[in-house]
Amino acid sequence: MNNFNRFFLFLSALFLLTRLSGLAQDTRSFFSVTGGYSLPVGELAREKLNDPLAGLAGSGYFGQVNYDFRIARWLGLRASGSMNINKTNSAPIIEKANSYAQVLGESFTWQNNVSTWKLNAAMIGPALYLNMNRVQIEVHAQVGKVWAKSPSVKMTGLSESGGEPIDVSLRSASTSAYGLAGGGSLRFPLAGKLFFQISGDVIGAQAEIRNLSIRAVRGNFDLSDKISEKRFIGVVNAGAGFGIAF
Repeated sequence: MNNFNRFFLFLSALFLLTRLSGLAQDTRSFFSVTGGYSLPVGELAREKLNDPLAGLAGSGYFGQVNYDFRIARWLGLRASGSMNINKTNSAPIIEKANSYAQVLGESFTWQNNVSTWKLNAAMIGPALYLNMNRVQIEVHAQVGKVWAKSPSVKMTGLSESGGEPIDVSLRSASTSAYGLAGGGSLRFPLAGKLFFQISGDVIGAQAEIRNLSIRAVRGNFDLSDKISEKRFIGVVNAGAGFGIAF
């Protein structure tokens, strides 16, 4: 039995025990929507020599919806769905393109067109609650599925000696994997059942990238590098939003 299955068995047992012990208590649900700033983490975020994908991911923004079901005063289950859209740094691909130019014995200036990269996640796990006067502190740990889509990069290199241009491209690819998440939030009541919250989350997964290729074409010259390997990809999200308790 792998760690993922053990974690789900633990969650199921925890839910049943706390549900039986808390039947006489009032249950409370929370629904919230948050959004804000996103930073990448993992191997696509940090630069590394001789790796055209390292440092490719940049900052961006995210949106997230959450549903909490409190099964005891201090314990609940939390389900979350999030979507991240982040910028792409073209510098690692330019560096790779310059290595192709060295093969041709020429120097090029580059015009590039890049798309965003995306990371979506659906997570579930236990949440703990601490009430301090009118402020509620919530922390959680989750497991679930992560879907990522790498950016596409299209570049045209103009020869400084006036020769034929070279086209360099990186095609977009999609991957998915089981991942982990963790974070917390501060909830401040506004009016009635409405509350404002500040939240932070870390989401990550060890995802396999298959048959991703960087291709350089110039006339009869056609050179490509294929990449198929596992990498840790993830994001750190920090934002704010509103919710309702019911």
